[in-house]
Parts: sequence; C-alpha cells; structure tokens
Amino acid sequence: MSDDVNEFYSACDCCRTRKYKCTKEKPVCAPCLQLGLDCNYSRKASRTPLTRSNLTASENRVRDLETAIKALFPGVDIETVLSSTIRSTEQPHGNAKIATSPSNKPSTSSREASHEAETTSESLPQAADGFDWTENAVSLNELADGMAALSVNPEGAGYLGATSSVVPLRALLGREREKSQQDFSTTSWHSQSMFSDQFPTSLPFSNVSENTFIDAYFRYYHTTYPFLYEPLFRAQLHGKSPRPEGNSWTILYNAVLALGAWCIGDDDSVMDDFFYRKVARIPEESSIFESGNLAMVQALLLLSNYAQKRNRPNTGWNYLGLAVRMALSLGLHKEFPNWEITHLQREMRRRVWWGLFIFDSGASITFGRPVLLPEQGIMDARSVINIHEESLTPQTTTLPDEIPHPTPYTGLISQSRFHLATNSLHHRLISTPYPLPDELLGLNQTIESWENSIPSYFQLDSPAIHADETFLFARYRLSWRSWNLQIILFRPVVLQIAARRKQPDSNSSPETKEELACREKCIQSARATINSISDFVAIGMVSRLSTWYMLYFLFQAGLVPIICLLTDPTDPDSILWLNDIRTTRDLLSRTALTNRLAARCLTVFNRLSPVLDSAQSEDLGLGMWEGNFADEFLNEQFGGDMGAWDWENGEINWMI
Repeated sequence: MSDDVNEFYSACDCCRTRKYKCTKEKPVCAPCLQLGLDCNYSRKASRTPLTRSNLTASENRVRDLETAIKALFPGVDIETVLSSTIRSTEQPHGNAKIATSPSNKPSTSSREASHEAETTSESLPQAADGFDWTENAVSLNELADGMAALSVNPEGAGYLGATSSVVPLRALLGREREKSQQDFSTTSWHSQSMFSDQFPTSLPFSNVSENTFIDAYFRYYHTTYPFLYEPLFRAQLHGKSPRPEGNSWTILYNAVLALGAWCIGDDDSVMDDFFYRKVARIPEESSIFESGNLAMVQALLLLSNYAQKRNRPNTGWNYLGLAVRMALSLGLHKEFPNWEITHLQREMRRRVWWGLFIFDSGASITFGRPVLLPEQGIMDARSVINIHEESLTPQTTTLPDEIPHPTPYTGLISQSRFHLATNSLHHRLISTPYPLPDELLGLNQTIESWENSIPSYFQLDSPAIHADETFLFARYRLSWRSWNLQIILFRPVVLQIAARRKQPDSNSSPETKEELACREKCIQSARATINSISDFVAIGMVSRLSTWYMLYFLFQAGLVPIICLLTDPTDPDSILWLNDIRTTRDLLSRTALTNRLAARCLTVFNRLSPVLDSAQSEDLGLGMWEGNFADEFLNEQFGGDMGAWDWENGEINWMI
C-alpha cells in the first residue's frame, strides 16, 4: 500500500504549479476547494537510475534502434531527422519531461534538453479573464505601473512576457507574491487624489498658464522627443497658420499641455490629468477612428507616452497601436521620392515615423510583447537627418547637409538605429525554443556592433555632449538602453545558474564557459548601468522625465547583484555586488523623497533586508532562498518546464 502511495505526488497538481501550500486532502484540498479548481494528484514520473549498467543497456538499445532504422530507411541521415523532429514538435506544458539521448557529457545534455523545453516567461493568472485590465481610474496604489516593473501579480495587469522587467522580481518574491502586491499597493505615501474622479469640468487657467505648459513641453519633452515642428505648432496656436481638420488639433493641443504640465509637475499635480481627461471626452462627441492625418498620429504618439508615464501602460499600448495603424494608412513608412512636397513636410513624416518606431519597439521590450511594426525590408522611409531645427523651414528649397555634431535629432537617429539592429534579437528572446548560451553570446555581438557604430561626436567623452544637458541625457539614456537589453539577454542564464547552485549535485559538472561568460556580461551591464546613473545624478541635471527613465533602468539593473549575492554570498566578487546594491538603494532613497514610483521600488529593495542590512557579504544567510526560489524562477522564466531538472528531489535526473 505504501508503495502505491509513493507513486503519487503528495501535493496536488494545482498547488504544485501555483506554489500554494497544499493541505493534501482528498478528493479536494482546501486551496482547490476555495478557488473552485480541479484537484488532481498526478503519478510521479518513473526514472531509470543513473548506473553504469543501465547506461550501457540504453546505449546498446539506441545502437540497435539506429541499426534497424538504417535497414528500414537506407540513406536517411538520422541526426537530420532527429533535429527536424525536435524543432517542429510542440512540447507539452506542465510537468512533461523530455527524454535525452546518452552522451559522454550528461550535464551538458541536460542543459541542452532543458533549453529545448524552455518556453517564454509566462506568469499566468488564475481566471480565464485574468489578463483583462482596466485603467480608467488608475492611481499609484493600484496594480499597474508604466515600467511593468512592479506588477508582481499577473491578475489585471495585462500580459507581460519574457523580457518584461517584472520577471526576476516575480521569481524573487516567490510565494509571497500576493502579499507583496498588497504591500506595494497600500503604502502610506500614495495619493488618493491622483486620477480622482472628482475633477471639475473646467479650471480657471489663464492663457499665461497654458503657455507655461506649452513652453515646458518644448523645453523638456520636445528636446528629448522632437516629433513636432515648434514654429508651426505655435503659428497654429495663434491662428497664423491653418489648423488640421476635425478634432486632431484639439487632441494634439491637449496632449502637449498634458505632457508639459507633467514635466514640471509632481506626483500631487492634477493639471496634466485635467488636460488628458479633456482628450478622453472628445471621442464621446465624434469618433477619432473615422479620419486620419499627421497631426492625429502625433497626438496619439504623445498620448501613448503620457499614459505610460502616468502608469496606464495598457492604455498607452493601445494609443500606440492606433498611431502605428494610422501612420501606415498615411504611408509614413514609405519614402515616396517622387512626391512633390516640401523638404520640411517630408522630414516631418520621417520624424513622426521613426518616433513611432522607437516608441513601439521600446514598449514591446518593456512589456515582453511582440513588435508589430513592418520588417525592415518593407520600410523604406529614410532616417531623420542630423541638423539643427532652424536649418529646415517651410521655405527651404535645398535640403541642408547633416552636421557632425549633436543635435536634438541625434538621439532619435541613434535609438532608431539601435532598434533596427536589435528588434530581431528581442523577437528571438520571446520565441521558443529559448536560445542556448552560445547563441546568446552571438546575439550580443549585434549590440556591440551597434555600439561601435555610434559616431564619435555622440560619445560621452565628447565635449559637445557636455555642452547641452539635453544632449547629455540623450546619450546617457542610450547607454542605459543598450545595457538593459544585454541584461535582458543574459538574465535567464544568471537565474538558471542561481537555481542550479541552490541544489548542487555531485553528478552535475561546472557551468560551461559560455554560461559563465553570459553571467559575467549580465553582471557587467548591470554594474555599468548603476554607476552610469550615479554619475548622471551627480551632474545635477535631473528632471522629472530623466528620473522616470533612471528608475526604469536602475530597478532592473539593481536586481542582478541581489540574485548573485543570494546565490554566492562568499564569492570573491560579493563585496562588489553588495556595493552595487547599496548604490542602487541610495539612488532610490534620494529619488523616493519626491517620487512615489521610486518609493515603491525602494520598498521592494527594503523587502530584501538580509542583503541590505548586512555589513559584510559573509554575514548573509540563504534565507531568501526559502519559498522555492528555483521553482518560482522556472515558472517565471521558462514556463515551469526544465526537462531533466528534478527540483523536488534536489537532484538532476537523466531520462534514458
């Protein structure tokens, strides 16, 4: 009887999958009864012990089968057939295991088998409508954040995939996820007034006030994202130039006011949301879907970024999708060299298109979702030209030459080239099977090649960069973005090594040189990000817009040394990791004084108190590993299926 009982898992399938504490009642345990789930106790997989005799028998059987196949199908290359079959066969989810062929290096075979079984990172809600989201009255004390970094609970936040910044946080928090979401959502520093429904329908703004917000837009936002032509906008504002037909001007005007108010406001400001709500009421009067023009694309582009900055990420995603579709309908992705329009009109089409391109590409990485833009071969719109804004006017008859100096458009040009080079890399990371370490190192060469292509006048050691704070921020942000993609690229290997070292086994060989190289590159990119942000803050040119991007990149970088320190607290580099963590916390602490999103990020770091409160790395225990970190990592990063890994028994089993 006892042998029959031991054939089944003691915890039910649902509790093991979701990492609940199963009460083990039959036929239904307490968690499944409460949640209305099917309660099943699966039979344990039968595995052959790894002995010399069993391995020899398996090798002989494989040899006999190969002989039989060659006799039945002369001329067939078995390796080609096997490779094709493995790549094309859809692997089941859940607890399914993948058999591997014998090898002289069993640990390497296991890792290859596990990579074949890996799927993109998917943290699933419990209900079928769990990905549904509502952001019509979102405040900072609720689920969403525009960085997709703190949405630890997948319920109500929309789908966040493998490259989203919340992936390692979900793995670290483990089974405390629901409690963590509640803690992060009920902090004492949130503002109930933010995005409150109790707004007046009108505010006594004078023309001077609105001009202040417009000036703020062009001083802070436009210098970072130059998607408008300022002289034309101001001429239309004062009635000196015809405005676009329909509601597009009204929507664009209020989008500019909202972003301008946001740039000079703080977390308690409501003026930006007042303008945003004026935009939201326009579709009630007439549909914005029944017409399209360049001004409407510009408006939707700005609204998408504003919504994300105001922690409405999925709303911003939808604005962006509509903007892309409308841009395609206007042919912004095409050059049309024979079209007789002015040089400024042609250049504005390019600026808007490449603005859409970098926003859509960046948002896709942030949320771990596919880039839905046309492939490079379909787009023939030329790059934005690197000139000062006053060099191109409606009266320009000869296109000015590009200059070898930083301009307001250098950042846009460099970032668009970055995404052109790396969007295929992002798609590879959210595809299956997940790339092996040697492929990851090859993908990284794409990033390094792009870095080497950045012109000398846009390097951080260029005096021209330091002459203007907008150029400096654009260049720093570009470096942070590049390092962030490298962190995303190598983070799965860092977490996989961490999970493996949690349960060392005598049969497992050391990490391969490719794995260690991936881990080191991830650590280096994280440290470079942290140090670079610290340098930028020390310069003293921090604005609300730059703070948002600093938080986005800093939070993801700061999690890397935490994972490493928890894995190897006695490693020779542990003191460096501890310093990285402390630098991150210090930066968050300073920013949290005036920024609630930074305070939320700081709360996460303070939850990792065993790390932050230790004077020396040697004082660290492994308490943070409690709560099945390895299992949580596998669920987050690879859909819970690691083939040959048997975490429950604390060992690696080779299926033969």
